[in-house]
Amino acid sequence: MELDRRVSVLDLYKVWPLLRRLEGERLERIYSCGEVVAATTRSAVFIFSPRRGPAVLREGAELPPGTQRLKQLSQLEGKRVTSVEQVNGDRVLSLQLGSFELVLEWVRDGNVVLLDSSGRIAYAMKHQKMRDRSLVRGEHYKPPPKPGDAFSDPPSQLFSLFRSSGRRSAVTAMSLAASLPAEVVYEAFYRRGVDPGLRADSVDESTFRSLLSEARDIFLEGLADYTGGYWRPGGGAEIYAFPARHRSAVERFEGFAEKLSELIVKLAVSDAAPSEAAPPVDEVEEALREAEEAARLLQEHAWRVDQVLERYRELRSEKLAWAALEEKLRAEFPEVVSVDPSKNTLTLRLGEAEVSVLAAESAAANAGRYFERVKALRRRLEELKSAAPRVRPSVVISPKPKRREAWYSQFRFFWTSGGFLVVAGRTAGQNELLVRRYMDPSDIFLHADIHGAPATVIKTGGRQPSEQDISEAAQFAACYSSAWKAGMYTVDVFWVPGAQVSKSPPSGEYLGKGSFMVYGKRNYVKGIKLELLVGYSSSLGLVALPAIAAPREGCFLKLAPGRLSRDLAARKVVEFLRRECGARGFRDEDVLRLLPEGGFHVERWRPL
Repeated sequence: MELDRRVSVLDLYKVWPLLRRLEGERLERIYSCGEVVAATTRSAVFIFSPRRGPAVLREGAELPPGTQRLKQLSQLEGKRVTSVEQVNGDRVLSLQLGSFELVLEWVRDGNVVLLDSSGRIAYAMKHQKMRDRSLVRGEHYKPPPKPGDAFSDPPSQLFSLFRSSGRRSAVTAMSLAASLPAEVVYEAFYRRGVDPGLRADSVDESTFRSLLSEARDIFLEGLADYTGGYWRPGGGAEIYAFPARHRSAVERFEGFAEKLSELIVKLAVSDAAPSEAAPPVDEVEEALREAEEAARLLQEHAWRVDQVLERYRELRSEKLAWAALEEKLRAEFPEVVSVDPSKNTLTLRLGEAEVSVLAAESAAANAGRYFERVKALRRRLEELKSAAPRVRPSVVISPKPKRREAWYSQFRFFWTSGGFLVVAGRTAGQNELLVRRYMDPSDIFLHADIHGAPATVIKTGGRQPSEQDISEAAQFAACYSSAWKAGMYTVDVFWVPGAQVSKSPPSGEYLGKGSFMVYGKRNYVKGIKLELLVGYSSSLGLVALPAIAAPREGCFLKLAPGRLSRDLAARKVVEFLRRECGARGFRDEDVLRLLPEGGFHVERWRPL
């Protein structure tokens, strides 16, 4: 059982504090070796195995030879983890990173799935079509179904699922039917004196109910000792989240989450490590075969490829949005797999293979490029076969400490005239993170009285903000609400102490991501004008401030809802910064990060 150790649902609850530390961290680099995926942040290394589950290390990790950057997930590098959630109460994790969602499954065969902003699959480590769901690029993601739940489903229903397993072993059948870790079920059989070798169809309902009750108690026993784990006296490799008497693992130790992560990484790396280092010759031979096949296919399908390339160039001349261009091209030519206008390349499915081509060249010219690559690879292969064998080194990855950024730099923020930090979420995930992780009971929570507004927090540090400070924070909250996009000029904002805000809904209700319950009396600031100052000061740099903050130095433009497009408003701000402020080096994208959604009216503003 030691060699097949995986992160169970019970383990997941106990390692959750380590996983939660990823929230707010930026993924620096993402690697893969076999099916193992590893990511570095400033303070930790996160490793996931579709077979074993997730692990978080504060130090570095040594990965097997062959480890390399995972290009399919490179768009996540540099993005912050805004939330880490368990999916469906199962062995599935969801990491929200900007508009992307990374889903990690270690149930069934396991998988790594990247979802776009619409919930469609942009990448899957394993493309699978199953009876109950499909993991294929472009389809909406559906999590794996959970057969039953030991803590919410009636025992009679679970027994029916259990008996439907027929000749399967009773331990396996109960683990699957009730979604309980196998080691918990083994322990329940041991404590009740029931033979774990029985088949499911030989266990009656009375015995099943007794075993189920025992298994629940063991599960809760493990949860109650949140930080502790258990191993055999004198041993340490085989660890459990509860006293596992059936394995004589009854000696308690502290730091279960950390030790389990170390064990999971060790096993995952062992799974991924090749029995012998794959010789470079094999890699070059494979690349040679691919290049020869690509050249042959381009020659065979030259007429069709030229049609695709000609149509692509026509669509580029129409200056369509990239997504619209790809959609239109794929509708006309099903063999188009993907389009990358930034590199001016297309990937086409020709026969059974995918071939990348340069859009600026003909099919014949592209085939010529592959023939040149074939020649180079043949020369390289001859060199390798005549050279002495080379052993590839393992790859060591470690946390990537950088210049320490303030925790609030990932959010929208400013300092009031009274010296209070005001922080607002950019997305529903950030709203959740801000309130759940960074808001203290003594802080002040503000929200525009309209659907679609950021959670905004005044960090009080135990002090009492003045009415002016609250008014400035209220205007900041109002400007980034949906009121701006709706073209409104004023909106009401309410505020309450942080202690009155809760993520727990009333019984029978559900709160979505970024939603909260506000209990008790609300204090209102009425008729807040939607006016924002955007500009530059020597002390603050490029900044967006509520207009009523009235900074005493710097140069600013005052923005209000209007008819000017967001892109044009950003361009005007950049031109103003260069011309009037002498501030260079800022781009339109830098200003766009400061602007609300909607249209704008722009006018000059000078400090009083």
